[in-house]
Amino acid sequence: MTSNRPLPISGAWEHPDAYIEALLCFSTTSVLFMNLCGGVHMVDFLTREPDLYTTILPKDWISFFEQHDIQDIIRLLLREDIEHIRSAGEPSEDQSSRTWNGGAFPPQSLLDYIFNIRLLTLKREMYISSSKRIELPKQVAMHMNRKKVHEVECFSQHVASLSDTVNKRRGEQVTHIVDFGSGQNYLGRTLASSPYYKHIIAIERKHQYISGAKSMDVRAKLAKNPKARYFHKDKSSCDGYNGSSEVTVSETTDTSQPTIEGSQVSDVRFSEMLGDISLQPDELLGALTKSPLREKVPKPEIHTGGTLSYIEHEIQDGYLEPIIDHVIHPPPAEASDGKSKEESDARLMVVSLHSCGNLVHHGLRSLILNPSIVAVAMIGCCYNLLTERLGPNTHDLPILQSLHPRLKETGRSYDPHGFPMSKYYENYRSPGATTGVKLNITARALAVQAPYNWGFNDSEVSFTRHFFRALLQRILVDRRILPRPSVPQEAFSDGTYPEARTNTILIGALPKAAFKSFTAYIRAATIKMSRDPIYGSQVQEHIATLTDEEIHCYETQYHHARKHMSVVWSLMAFSAQLVEAIIVVDRWQFLREQDSVKDCWVQPVFDYSESPRNLAVIGLKK
Repeated sequence: MTSNRPLPISGAWEHPDAYIEALLCFSTTSVLFMNLCGGVHMVDFLTREPDLYTTILPKDWISFFEQHDIQDIIRLLLREDIEHIRSAGEPSEDQSSRTWNGGAFPPQSLLDYIFNIRLLTLKREMYISSSKRIELPKQVAMHMNRKKVHEVECFSQHVASLSDTVNKRRGEQVTHIVDFGSGQNYLGRTLASSPYYKHIIAIERKHQYISGAKSMDVRAKLAKNPKARYFHKDKSSCDGYNGSSEVTVSETTDTSQPTIEGSQVSDVRFSEMLGDISLQPDELLGALTKSPLREKVPKPEIHTGGTLSYIEHEIQDGYLEPIIDHVIHPPPAEASDGKSKEESDARLMVVSLHSCGNLVHHGLRSLILNPSIVAVAMIGCCYNLLTERLGPNTHDLPILQSLHPRLKETGRSYDPHGFPMSKYYENYRSPGATTGVKLNITARALAVQAPYNWGFNDSEVSFTRHFFRALLQRILVDRRILPRPSVPQEAFSDGTYPEARTNTILIGALPKAAFKSFTAYIRAATIKMSRDPIYGSQVQEHIATLTDEEIHCYETQYHHARKHMSVVWSLMAFSAQLVEAIIVVDRWQFLREQDSVKDCWVQPVFDYSESPRNLAVIGLKK
């Protein structure tokens, strides 16, 4: 990206400020968008009367959808040349002659909605570098799936390139790369290896992840096995043998300078290892030389220019200096270049590959809060785990929202680390007379959808899952295990509805086999629901006793609603691209507002088809 095009937006926008204003204006005034992104939950789809399908969608849209297959509707949303169709849809003398795909022509308001969503969606095409993609070494790529290999290959190359950019612009090298939420440290292990040889500080809160990462470091030949014993001849003896050393490599955070504990091993010890033999020292050396045992002993030296340092810590804000001080400012006795702590010239870049929730916010703030940090490159995910800075959430943008349990927790947090980050968003006054940009958990969870990656099978599986869950909710309401959701009699003046609350049972993940039929789904879900401390006994009494015939009757009765749900879900996923844009742009806007930041931009760094959360927020300090 360039300074005059810091956001991956349509060329229709001459300046990012115009884009941001249009994005926030649309998202806070379009009733349909607000209801689709935050106001509708699939669980409630079959328990509302009137139903959600006819409540939130315009009548002419419904009429159009009834005449077309769901896969054709998805194609219209995502892939059709909307500008061409819009021009063809202008009023003409013979309105009835207009058709699309052998059926009714899309309503103009639907075409306009699709056009606006696409216009405001951030572009996701990955910038193709002229340099050749550097493939991961086999020993580093172990245990990575295809998606992870793609992400690590692309981002490691991008981080290395960004490091060079910092060097050119600041005239000083990036000395360390700090990986926020490093997990198994795939990214750090790659950056510490050839051809990058970077010095990595991996910060991770889960001890088991760090332990697993260190084991993989050993298998990747970036660290020695702390339990292994290595034997080598003492090279100080010109006579050939002067005893042998047993070398134990202790677990270390620096793979280029492992801590060595050496001790001389007596002839008796060697004799015990070789069996009951009687040899003089020089004869013993010859025996060792010819022995197959010697050929199997690992080499004691590991050659790498990069280093890996692990820090077990739960990041709760962006201030890192006390946490990483012992790595970037080693005591004078340990400093390899002879510099004292005060003379250290450490310059750090903070990176993150799919950090959840507020962790990206902490990473971005680290650029402002820490003198040693000169650049950041953060890729987020799991937007549902963000907290609200301007809470409690008023819910007047998603009006049909049922009160999800996590919505209570995150909506009332007033978390200073939460969304939004920027002052612009905090003070934004929408035409609807509300101040501050807010998103509830349903809207944020939707933002991780990847509709452009949907294939026929993917979408159908998703539709089935939503249909089964909504149908289960209907059974729970009919059996009076859960109350019927209340529906307000009157809408607000803006066309949205007051919040309607309902209860639900959290089921969690079910095996794939549970979705082969609705009966299989009910049986699998019943096992999970029976463990619920509140509703478990009622589930055992009223759901576990359902016959296969009764379950099948429910599926037959509501089968017509499956397409309605599929249409609404497709509209929700399509529209939610703007929710991700709202979150990502807020993060960029925050960096833009900081006096200490020289340059900042947003850049797609992965192929969307491989990894749809591909937007990196990048900032460089002055």
